[in-house]
Amino acid sequence: MDRRIVLELLPGAAFLLGHVIGGLLWAAALAVVATALAVAVRWRWDGSVPWLAVSTLVLALILTAFGIVLNDETFVLIRPTVGAVAFAGILAVGALARPSLLERTLGHALEIEPEGWHVLHAAWIAITLLSAGANEMARRALTTDQWAIYNVLSDPALFGLIWLATWSVAYWFWIEESEA
Repeated sequence: MDRRIVLELLPGAAFLLGHVIGGLLWAAALAVVATALAVAVRWRWDGSVPWLAVSTLVLALILTAFGIVLNDETFVLIRPTVGAVAFAGILAVGALARPSLLERTLGHALEIEPEGWHVLHAAWIAITLLSAGANEMARRALTTDQWAIYNVLSDPALFGLIWLATWSVAYWFWIEESEA
């Protein structure tokens, strides 16, 4: 198994362990510690800062701290919604930049037509807003125990949808050798 996969799964495993040990606030606190550890290890391995993970860590740290200080689990329950809406906003602003945010980030791996970058931004924004809406429905409809399981399982599903959208856009908008 790739060691990076273990790092990606660490916060979710810590979240479930914390939930079993002491409830939702414990779960969030352990997930923050595990995320900080994963960021530090990735920085050590790669020699660069994984900015998406750092931004997730900062958001989780702030909302978890509010939840613990105010003894209110709502801050933990809304973190995925706030994070998804913020990410969608960043993507929307990044779509206006030249080159676009995703082109700057993924341009080394994807050789797609300019229109493809617009489609990719729209797809990622739609998926992250779908994720925010799904979390809002889940936190209102499920028990805390059910939501904790949903929260851990929804991240791999979200990443899978983003991967599928990226693959699909790359398939349709790939620049062939003769065009390049």
